Amino acid sequence: MADLALTEHPHDERELLLDGAPVAYFGLGHGIGPIDTPKPFIHPLRTPAGVTVTGFAPEDHTWHHGLSFAFPRVDAHNLWGGGTYFSPEEGYRVVEDQGRIDHRAWTSESAGGSRASLAEDVRWDGHEGQPLLDEQRTWTFSAAEVGGEAALVIDFATTLTSATGADVALQTPAQRGRPDGGYGGLWLRLSEDFRAAVIDGDGVDLTESGGESRTMIVHGVTADGDEVTLGLAFGEEPTAGHRRWLHRFEPFSAIGWAHAYIDGLTVPADGELRFEHRLVVADGHLDTAAVRAAL
Repeated sequence: MADLALTEHPHDERELLLDGAPVAYFGLGHGIGPIDTPKPFIHPLRTPAGVTVTGFAPEDHTWHHGLSFAFPRVDAHNLWGGGTYFSPEEGYRVVEDQGRIDHRAWTSESAGGSRASLAEDVRWDGHEGQPLLDEQRTWTFSAAEVGGEAALVIDFATTLTSATGADVALQTPAQRGRPDGGYGGLWLRLSEDFRAAVIDGDGVDLTESGGESRTMIVHGVTADGDEVTLGLAFGEEPTAGHRRWLHRFEPFSAIGWAHAYIDGLTVPADGELRFEHRLVVADGHLDTAAVRAAL
C-alpha cells in the first residue's frame, strides 16, 4: 500500500511525500515581490514517478506560481499579480493596486496510509493591507490506482467570506472586454515547454479554451519527453459560477478552473462562496475512461 506523509519546513511550509519521495511542496509566498502578489501555492507538484508538472514564476508570467488560487480583481484590487486589464483598447498596465493572499495558520493536518489532508486559514488583503476576504481551504490527497497505474488524487475545497462587512466583487478581464479572459480561481501553471497531445472533455470538444464540461483530461508531454496524464474536474455538487475550462498551450501551458469566465461573482456580506475541484496526476498516457471514473 502506498504511504503518504507530511513534513515540516521553515516558515511553516509543508511537503507531501509519497513512499518517502516528495510529490508536492506547499509554499506560502515568501520571497514573492508585491507586483507578483504573494500567495500560497503548490510547487513543485510531481507525478508518483517524480516528474515535475508545475512551473513557477516563468519569465513570461512571473506571477504564475504552480498550483494556486486567486482572482484578478477583488473589489478595486489586483489579487492575481502583474498588470491590470483596463479595456480592449488600453490592455494591461502595471499600476499600484496589487494586494496579497496570506496564509495565517494550518488549522488541521493529518497523514497516514493512502490519505493526507491539510486545512488552512487564509486572508486576502488589498493594496493598503485592508482585509478583503477570509478563506478556509482544505487540501486532501489520495494515493490511488487509475487504470492499473499509480496516481495522486488532489481535492481542493475552499470557502470565501467577506472580511469587509459588505459584498465583495470578484472579476476577471472578461468583464472588461478581453476575449477568453475569464481566468480566476484555481490555476495550474504547467512546466516549461509542456505540450498537450490530447484534450478530452465529457463528450464536449475542449480543444478551444472556454469549453463547458465538468471534467477535462489532458495527455501531456514534458520538455524532457515524459508522458503524463492530468485529470481535472469541478466538484460534483453545483458551485459558484459557470464552470468553464480556460487553457493555454501556446506559447505557454496553463489550465484554469474558470468560475467567472462570463460573469463576475459576488461574495455576499452575510454569506459565502464555495468552490470544489479535483486534480489527478499520473505517469504515462492513461485510458481516458479510467481517469474520468476517478474524477
